[in-house]
Amino acid sequence: MSKKIDDRSRKKDIKVIVIIAIIFVVAFVLVRVALSNSNPFYVVASGSMVPVLNVNDLIVVWGKDNKTSFDSAKVGDIIVFKAFIAEPGEKEGKTIVHRVASVFEEGETLRGNTELNRLCYPVSVPAVLENKTILTKGDANECSIPGVDIPITQENYIGKVVYTVPQVGIIPAILKPPVNYIIMAVIGGLLVASFIKSNKKQEEKVKDE
Repeated sequence: MSKKIDDRSRKKDIKVIVIIAIIFVVAFVLVRVALSNSNPFYVVASGSMVPVLNVNDLIVVWGKDNKTSFDSAKVGDIIVFKAFIAEPGEKEGKTIVHRVASVFEEGETLRGNTELNRLCYPVSVPAVLENKTILTKGDANECSIPGVDIPITQENYIGKVVYTVPQVGIIPAILKPPVNYIIMAVIGGLLVASFIKSNKKQEEKVKDE
């Protein structure tokens, strides 16, 4: 009788472990699908958006249907994008998170546009835009940086910031792969072990009664 109970308990524990593992996987996949982004999570690495965003804040970026997200971008939105100009030795520009300062539509004439007074230094721009273009600026910056804050087109646009978790980003920033994955696995294992232990205590209590 005791052996049958132990077998049932073991099977129950295995089911719990499998269910927890499935929940973790499904939750991760759903987040990726919902945000249509292979990596919807980013960590703020500079103080250009202080005090709204601080270094090590974790931000969640919405990029579902990149074109729709880009087309709906408006002044005041905080967006994530790749800088147009890459630094020497880099294949692509750095990932930047700044606030939309101006939106220029396709066909708009930019030459002499007063909105470009936001730029840190003069830069030549086309007389007429071939594509919708966004100009951004870091909240803590005095002006917009040419090659970084402009031009932002659909090509280098990543998505809009939809949620912020203060300072949580310090964990992945410090614990680089594969250490962070190992610790996550350990934490998951401890949660499973704690659940199983609690479950066994309840079963022993039922037996005693």
